[in-house]
Amino acid sequence: MIFPFPHEIYESVSDITPRELERLGIEGLLLDIDGTLARTDTPRPDDNVMSWLRLMEKSGIKLYILSNNKSPERTKSYAGLIGCRWSHRSRKPSKKGFLEAAQSLGLPPERCAIVGDQIYTDVLGGLRCGMKTLMVQTLDSYLWYFPLRRLVELPFRYRRKNG
Repeated sequence: MIFPFPHEIYESVSDITPRELERLGIEGLLLDIDGTLARTDTPRPDDNVMSWLRLMEKSGIKLYILSNNKSPERTKSYAGLIGCRWSHRSRKPSKKGFLEAAQSLGLPPERCAIVGDQIYTDVLGGLRCGMKTLMVQTLDSYLWYFPLRRLVELPFRYRRKNG
């Protein structure tokens, strides 16, 4: 049984550095959109996130958008801003989308990391495939179900930070 403890927890994506990825042996990032790169109600990432994405590209990190978003337009739009491949309705935490993304990047799963804001989709799916899991604080804390979600995820966040 896999317990969904993320490998690392960050305040935001911009706290993840190329040096940190090198230390972890990561060459490719699978990126969640909603709550990770931008709020669900925003049409594009802010300038800080865009700068971080450019830094990742300049550092040779391969990028892929792996989203559960139902809208191909939203996912395609974000991928177009970044200039990377993408998939929507990925059915995370199903292994299929994660493994297809790694294959698309030309990397084995252990050289990839998922960057996301949810334990039971992003982190669990990445762990099931042997990927590193980099969790960030959600940008969607305004949503009505946020307090309930955080309550359910609390044991996994607390143990990783202090364990």
